[in-house]
Amino acid sequence: MDGTFAPSAKTACSETPVARPEEDACPSVDAQDEVPSENEASSVSAERGPCELDVLRGEIFSEELEQNAVEQMFQWMKERGGQAENEETELSGSALLEAAHHGRHVAELSLALFGALSARLGLNMRWARLLAQAALWHDLGFAVGGRRRHHKRSMEIIEGNDRLSLSFGLEESDRPMVALLARYHRRAWPSEKHRRFAALSEEDRKALCGAAALLRVADALDFRHKGAVEEVRVSLHRRSARVVCFGAESCRKECRRALKKGDLLESLLGGRLEVRQGKEGDRNVF
Repeated sequence: MDGTFAPSAKTACSETPVARPEEDACPSVDAQDEVPSENEASSVSAERGPCELDVLRGEIFSEELEQNAVEQMFQWMKERGGQAENEETELSGSALLEAAHHGRHVAELSLALFGALSARLGLNMRWARLLAQAALWHDLGFAVGGRRRHHKRSMEIIEGNDRLSLSFGLEESDRPMVALLARYHRRAWPSEKHRRFAALSEEDRKALCGAAALLRVADALDFRHKGAVEEVRVSLHRRSARVVCFGAESCRKECRRALKKGDLLESLLGGRLEVRQGKEGDRNVF
């Protein structure tokens, strides 16, 4: 696992049931025992055009997202001049390229999970946009100093590097939330012992826990940074959730990692999380 979790963190993220999201996320999920009512089904207006989540997914594939992040990080470091006094302030070009590429794949996986689980977690489309941005940038700290405490360094970079331009319609006022979400992609759960988290409203604390749970699982599903998990299908039940992963090669290591990092999601769902690799013929079952 990425680390141990404080009991107080579990309490902060699981003490109150989450509410239904305010905006339709156009989810795609086989949700057994949870058939929407007629009123719920009619809440998706035909006049809205393409599903907002599908549009957001399309934006993820813009090549400019990776290129801009790389260029903006190098410009930021250049402007800092001779401040690189130790290994934690040196920027590795190869690590930055890998972090940007990995981040986009994690963003794609995060939105796939969001589409299936947002209603259960009480997340609206604002959180889909925050999640996508945090996923893209969650490993920037790895490129500036390596693995040790890179989740916290990512938070600090996102907060301090105003050259990093926010995407997906997000505004500068959203930057602190993106930074905090990136901070929780590994190690400790969100906790009221953490100053930034404690300062949020109760509603934002609950939503951030849900988004962080999805980011942690999505990050695990690209554990080796190889893109082995190309697609996920989710079945949601009353007391469990099943994530079936598909890819051209074995992704069993990613599935095992997702189970380890999925404990926050299990806590929020109030049930068991199953993650396994599917067979090619299983695609038609979902």
